[in-house]
Amino acid sequence: MARKAASPPGQGTLFEDRFLEDYAGQIMRDPVVALVELVANAWDAYATKVDVTWPDDATPFRIEDNGIGMTEAEVDVRWRTFAYDRIKSQGGETVQPPPDLASRKTRRVFGRNGKGRFAGFYFSDPYRVTTWRDGKLVVFEISRGFATGKPFDVKQIGESKETDGHGCIISGVHLKSVLLSDEDVRALLSTRFLMDPEFAVSVNGVRVTFADIPEESLREIPVTIDGLGTAMIRVIDSQKTDRTAKQHGVAWWVNRRLVGDCNWRWIDQEKLLDGRTEEAKRYTFVVEADFLMPAVLPDWTGFKPESGEWQKAKDPLQNTIVDVIRDITTERRAAAKNTVRETHSEEVRKLPPLSRERWNALLDEIVDRCPNISEPQVDQLMGLMANMERAQSQYSLLEKLSGLPPGDIDALNDILAKWTVRTAKVALDEIEGRLRIIEEIRIATANPQIKEVQELQPLFGNALWIFGPEFESIEFTSNETMTTVIQKLFKVDVAASRNRPDFVMTPDSTVGFYAIPAFDPETHNVTGTSRLVVVELKKPGLVLGSDAKQQVWKYVKELISKGLVTDGTLITGFVLGEFVEAAEASEFTERDRQVRIRPLLYSSFLTQAEKRMFNLRKRLQEAPFLRNKGLVEFVVAPPARESVPGLFDVREANTA
Repeated sequence: MARKAASPPGQGTLFEDRFLEDYAGQIMRDPVVALVELVANAWDAYATKVDVTWPDDATPFRIEDNGIGMTEAEVDVRWRTFAYDRIKSQGGETVQPPPDLASRKTRRVFGRNGKGRFAGFYFSDPYRVTTWRDGKLVVFEISRGFATGKPFDVKQIGESKETDGHGCIISGVHLKSVLLSDEDVRALLSTRFLMDPEFAVSVNGVRVTFADIPEESLREIPVTIDGLGTAMIRVIDSQKTDRTAKQHGVAWWVNRRLVGDCNWRWIDQEKLLDGRTEEAKRYTFVVEADFLMPAVLPDWTGFKPESGEWQKAKDPLQNTIVDVIRDITTERRAAAKNTVRETHSEEVRKLPPLSRERWNALLDEIVDRCPNISEPQVDQLMGLMANMERAQSQYSLLEKLSGLPPGDIDALNDILAKWTVRTAKVALDEIEGRLRIIEEIRIATANPQIKEVQELQPLFGNALWIFGPEFESIEFTSNETMTTVIQKLFKVDVAASRNRPDFVMTPDSTVGFYAIPAFDPETHNVTGTSRLVVVELKKPGLVLGSDAKQQVWKYVKELISKGLVTDGTLITGFVLGEFVEAAEASEFTERDRQVRIRPLLYSSFLTQAEKRMFNLRKRLQEAPFLRNKGLVEFVVAPPARESVPGLFDVREANTA
């Protein structure tokens, strides 16, 4: 029932009576969960001894531990704070031992959000917290806040007292018997808190041991290691899936002492079970192997990797544990296979028989050999396998992925998080195409003996972007009328290339003509040429002088006389060569700068190309499309040549 009375001054928020039960959940409804939470709190306080008084009709509930205890201020903050963040407030996921146990290693804690403090309400309302440390003992009473409109109230009882030691007691104020017997309680605690032999839990004065584990919940497997001895692996089944896997895992005992932490990671950090699975929240493995004492690290946080004892024992022990995990996960794995097969049935049905057989065999192999892999991960992987069976390249992608180092896999994942495969391919294809053009031009122009300079000209139809951003256009095409004039001008009867009839060859050069047509704005018919680019490539070794610029101007005048270019046509001419006379390096212009003819060194042209490609060539020298062509090796060690005095040299000129 919603509270109708006026709230206390300054409260501001009202709570229904059921709020706390909804917030704490099973912690306040289930005696097993409540007790496990309270014992886990003692573990988190670095207790080594926990005494539980189980309630009956004459005795209230009580749990006492010798953990580090709390100060008055710590009780006040931790009990009053909802969603208490233990890691943020107390620092990290481990707890330091109390001063009298300073030689012990840190302990990994179970709790995170502080909900376990409400477990006392299952056994009594109110309940009391008696805790002592730093010479002071304080007592608090925790009660439901039915009368105050709060979820609960925290009230200190009496003054703090001086005392020695450290510890905490959670005790009931009222009697509340529970149907579970003290033997039942020892049984349920034995399946969760026997991972550390130095953590002693007693119920009504009787210590919890392996003997308390029900027969159906304990399996003992001896493993003999030649030359060392016999280890005992105890498999403990709690018969109930807990909220988390923190009270389960693999615990290593050497001389009745825990080595490292109890968790689902192997000593070499390989994960044996996914902590999210039901098995990880239900089973515990205790490995007793006293013969490993020489292999234990001085701080007992693990084993020495180089130890002969450890090297000899680790594989047989791990294989035994893995076999048990496979056995206990059989049912879950079979269900996972059926679910994945049903999900991808339509895709797999379309595959050829051999591919279907291969897909099903791969599913069995993955699920059986990798019990740690989750069902969603299997589903994603098998969807990928089905697509690969249908793809032309099939499994070549997997071959490439298998050779990638972890850093490259992370980089690929980052790329796919920001790009689709298609958009990334479009961008990379463009980059690859442009870098290929640059390298092919670089190789051809670096050889003074080359006779195939004519083969360069076809590249320039796709390389006009190198000359400048104004030439970055797909509109530069051949012009049949202009080609006819060019053929007559050069007195040739056929075009130089059937594919590109817009360039011709001379004995020492090739000349290319790339035009953008002009259109009538009303009729949209072609009325001439809007933009013309003339590219003349001289053979390496020839010198660019005034005659080279005049030769291009001669071609342009012929086109003007034939009416193919008008006063409105912008004409840019480039004459490329290996050397240029110092006095002729400037630009030649005509017709009010409507015609501009510029001599350009091959080296300057390539430097300009590098800059327009953001100097990517140096950063992409390992790219397969460059290495596979042998382009990088050539560029790294170009052929030597002699310089020509008085001329700009390709190796010396970086800018035009």
